[in-house]
Amino acid sequence: MRVSRLTWPTLLTASVVALMAARSDLRAADVVQPEAEDADDSATSEDAPGLDTPEEEPAYSPSPFGPRYHLERIDVRGNHKTETPLILGEIGLVVGDDLAASDPRVEAARIRLLSLGYFLDARLALERGEQRGGAVLVVDVEERGTVILNALHLGSSAATPFWGGVDLAENNFLGRGISLGGGFVASTHQNVAAARPSGGLRLRTLVPPLGNTGFMLTGTALASAGSEFFRAPGVRDSERSDSPRNFVAARIRRVGGVVGVGRGLTQSTRVFIDFREEGISTTLPPLNLVTPPPGAPPIAINYDLLPSYSRVGTLTATLEYDTRSDPLVPRAGTHVVFSSEVGAQQLGSSYEFVKLLLQSSTYKPVWRRHIVGVHVFGGAIFGQAPIFDRFFVGDLDLFLPPRALGLNFSTEAARNPLRTAIAEHRFDDFAGRFLVEYSIPLWRRHKMVYSGDVFAAVGAYGMASRSSSRNSEQGSGDRNGFRSLPISVTGDLGLRLDTYIGVFTLSIGNAVGRMPF
Repeated sequence: MRVSRLTWPTLLTASVVALMAARSDLRAADVVQPEAEDADDSATSEDAPGLDTPEEEPAYSPSPFGPRYHLERIDVRGNHKTETPLILGEIGLVVGDDLAASDPRVEAARIRLLSLGYFLDARLALERGEQRGGAVLVVDVEERGTVILNALHLGSSAATPFWGGVDLAENNFLGRGISLGGGFVASTHQNVAAARPSGGLRLRTLVPPLGNTGFMLTGTALASAGSEFFRAPGVRDSERSDSPRNFVAARIRRVGGVVGVGRGLTQSTRVFIDFREEGISTTLPPLNLVTPPPGAPPIAINYDLLPSYSRVGTLTATLEYDTRSDPLVPRAGTHVVFSSEVGAQQLGSSYEFVKLLLQSSTYKPVWRRHIVGVHVFGGAIFGQAPIFDRFFVGDLDLFLPPRALGLNFSTEAARNPLRTAIAEHRFDDFAGRFLVEYSIPLWRRHKMVYSGDVFAAVGAYGMASRSSSRNSEQGSGDRNGFRSLPISVTGDLGLRLDTYIGVFTLSIGNAVGRMPF
């Protein structure tokens, strides 16, 4: 009887242990790939699949938590266009690594794949390997369209009745990660004295790291013939207007290009060195168009260009940090770019200057998958840079048409709800902008239109130059105090669509900036 009382608890305990072991062994034999409602809910490092009970005791490590397994093989699935070696080179994991299900490298690999812009989704899972304590990493990707419409140049202004063009790129040529792109823009006759129809063409390429060198190559070719608009002398303060009749045009022809080399320092950081060389032909407006009328104060136009023929030769160093979840429609992460460009006679340049740029964007998911984006831009120029390298108000104010391939098609002044001196500024040596954006997802689906988001953005910007003669084309007038500051506010509201051929933005800013309101 004593044996009977001891045997029942023992048998019960043994049965429970055997049942748990069998259940755990079944879980270990399966590939766990939790389904996600959309790309944003894909598996992370915390819910990444793993092997719960290996057949032999694995080694343990204090970080990351959980047992570690020896990686026997990496299987890539779903890549119908993208070459497998390209994917394997990006995930940062190789056969022979020891890997845990909670290893942060798993989530980092997923983010790196999504940041390429080739995939709608990427999931990583573990299967049990052939050997005890071994595992197979399964990388399952869903490809997206890689022929992208980067920009649609389309608009009308009082100075230019119509301009149009496109910028297209194949970002994954032959499935090898090679980017080939190009764009053009052209205009009708322009309603500014001495102006002519404008047009430009740009071609560019990026070759991913070659072999085991880690070095990538970039190249850009540019050709354009355009008119830049300058306010004519004799326009008094009381007659301030952005009407085209108060401007004259200088004709600028540019031919040149940029060649560069880049290298990844870490999985998130890259550095580029670029050499730029351009030839510039400038035709200034006739003197009778810029001579002040009788009784008007003499005003000299600073064209920021040498007459006839000149050259621009620069060397640029760029440091880029990128942890965005997607380069087209980011849902999380940070993107920071800092560059320093130097123009010098030793580089064959007729212009000597230093141009510093800092651009930063941070995206953070908040309540119910809404996204808050914070965008910061700052730049400074020291020396004498050509007009097309200076900061232009249309590139800062979301309610103005931006430059297209370096060409400006409008004489419109900055929107000025604060009644400050910003309306007198067009090109300057210093510029800055701070912008906050809030976006709300409407849908996510893996069809021609992948997603739609309603967004609202609001921010402030400012411009200035080192000397008063370059602060504006008119001077600061009689403004004082706050109104003398060259600052303003800007914003936008609209719908952003992520599609098979790129991202399209339907917004108030686009409409106002591209129509002659």
